[in-house]
Amino acid sequence: MSEIQVGGYIRVPKGTMVFPTGDGIEAPVTRDQVVKVANIFDVDVKSDNFYLLLPDEMRLRYFEASGGKRPIDTDILEFTDRLTKGDYRAVEWSKKWALIADVQPAQTPANAKSVRKAERPGKLEKKPLTKQQQMVIGSVWRFVQDAELRYKVRNPAYAAMRSDLDRGLHELSQHARAQALDAKLSELGIMDHIDEPWGPVTAGETFSVRAKLTCGFGGGSDVPMLFRGEKFTLPYAGIEPFVELVTERQGNS
Repeated sequence: MSEIQVGGYIRVPKGTMVFPTGDGIEAPVTRDQVVKVANIFDVDVKSDNFYLLLPDEMRLRYFEASGGKRPIDTDILEFTDRLTKGDYRAVEWSKKWALIADVQPAQTPANAKSVRKAERPGKLEKKPLTKQQQMVIGSVWRFVQDAELRYKVRNPAYAAMRSDLDRGLHELSQHARAQALDAKLSELGIMDHIDEPWGPVTAGETFSVRAKLTCGFGGGSDVPMLFRGEKFTLPYAGIEPFVELVTERQGNS
């Protein structure tokens, strides 16, 4: 069997649990589909996606352990090990992702081959790198202005309330039910993510990227990736407007 890789194709079987990378909630796919892999990332305990795999009764214990010094409870690790079949990775496509253990490699669809051949340019244009692409491990960045930084975290009350409301709408179609749920949650003022203050930074302050933690949530583009610097860990979009590149990559020291 061929290996799943970025740029290749996967088959997502009917019933596979699929998570959104933006607003929304996870849901099983309603039909088999073949999609192109845009990204492969980790969903282990070091990833902000990890807790999304957990049942509600485990999430609070996980948060308490990951935010403190005590170890993650064994039953949480055993549950996710069974769920991921020991492969703590996920594949992303079209603002959606699923566990890599739940999908299979697939051949390139015939229509994709024909489109690729028709659109093949005589010479590929090189696009300039975005800030996010430049923000590699070892790069050094400077804040260009004073700023009050903020970030988003998933609201634990959102999924519970949505589930409670959903039980009373079983007679509606799936589309009508989703619209009714969104309207009711909006009316109640319950958001799927909570905007939190991180703190102030001053112009001229620098940081180096120590590690990159994949995060597919927080309003899609708002938290595409976490960057751990010398002084903080913060979603990329929370700092992107306020930083400029100083050094592309530091040598190992």
